Amino acid sequence: MTAHESSHCPVLDRVSGGTSSFIAGLAVLAITLMITFDVLMRYFFNQPQLFVDELASFLLVGIIFLGLAQTFQKGGHIQVDLVTNRLGPNARRAFRIITLAVGIVFLGVVACETVVSSMIAYQQDRVSAVMIYPLWIPMLLIPIGVVFMMLVMMASLIHEWKTGQKKASEGPEEMHTESAD
Repeated sequence: MTAHESSHCPVLDRVSGGTSSFIAGLAVLAITLMITFDVLMRYFFNQPQLFVDELASFLLVGIIFLGLAQTFQKGGHIQVDLVTNRLGPNARRAFRIITLAVGIVFLGVVACETVVSSMIAYQQDRVSAVMIYPLWIPMLLIPIGVVFMMLVMMASLIHEWKTGQKKASEGPEEMHTESAD
């Protein structure tokens, strides 16, 4: 599976591509409306809305992290192919499996640490400076987005592994004719 294909898991595709993207899109709309409101209030009534900067910042975090998985599925993340373009198909597949596995482990650590951070914010009743709302709520957007990204990467890893196993069982003749196409 390339990064441009679905994960072959309809629920995962719906959550990472549909639901989280829809929520991120609503967050973009909300930021746009809030900034417009702030500008109008500042210009016409000389009353800037302090909550806009704070809330827009947290919504931006949600936009970024809730969009990770779909961006990966669409092949939208930056890819450095200086090395991989010089590898053969088998080495490229092995390299992809290794990098996906390392990425999953790294994201697992990030997810755990950000959940712990959110739990600490909850336990300490940390609140925002202007609107005084609980900080653990927007903080949870980070591990949620990271977990979606991990799941999509796991689906990609499984697909790469199965594809490699299938090609290995076909034997060299079938692999050679397939790569010639």
